[in-house]
Amino acid sequence: MLEFVLRLSFWQGLFLTTSSIAMIGIAVILLVKKYVAPHLKKQHEKVGRLLFRVSAGLIALLISLSYANERVAQGKIIDALEEEASLLVNTAFVLDLFENAHSDLIREKIIKYIDLTIKDEWKTVDSNPYFSEATNQLKEAYVLTAQLSTADSDEAILKNRLLDNLDGVIQLMQVRIYSKTALIPNLIYILCLGLLIMWIFYTVYPIDLISMGFITLYNIFIGTLIYFVLALSNPLAGPLKIDAHSFEVIQSKGIEKVVN
Repeated sequence: MLEFVLRLSFWQGLFLTTSSIAMIGIAVILLVKKYVAPHLKKQHEKVGRLLFRVSAGLIALLISLSYANERVAQGKIIDALEEEASLLVNTAFVLDLFENAHSDLIREKIIKYIDLTIKDEWKTVDSNPYFSEATNQLKEAYVLTAQLSTADSDEAILKNRLLDNLDGVIQLMQVRIYSKTALIPNLIYILCLGLLIMWIFYTVYPIDLISMGFITLYNIFIGTLIYFVLALSNPLAGPLKIDAHSFEVIQSKGIEKVVN
């Protein structure tokens, strides 16, 4: 179900999520009102109104926690991409100190890796992470660097720095692989349970067209937030996925000139 929603466009996914929650809310309220309303007494209404306000507040808190958690996870991937891009630029500068055909080949592999990562749009991160064309370019660059000949101790130090940089790039690449699996945050399940309870408590209020319109607007708002939390929890898939912005920046600034 989640993968289906993430495959939709932003507006389609948003509409599906909000309309589903709104319709389910209306159905639950009308159903509970039909069977519970005849048994409600004055003290039940007081308790129900109090619990409705409390549950609505807890839902707002859960939404805040869910959004904060997913933003932290998304920020981790963005930070990893920026650090990876920085290491690639540093590698390009260090490679420029070697003047031989071997280093030129490593430069070509790095440029190709950047280009393929941008064009891939995280498709092979899930389907073929360790054997994709981009990953192969990085592995070949690492092997070629390990085979790079050095003329003196200074070049040996530079070679070790290159290997350290590529080690760092390979490690940072894992962050994307670990974050690709589509999942629903556990807090979303708790939030849905809270919504169900809140709808039940809402039935202590008089139900008319205007009041149902108000609660439907609230449901649409909660549905919008839920959709954003779901989209943010899957940062490499869906219409709100992260792009390779850091790689695009170094490419647009002319990394080819740096490594040539």
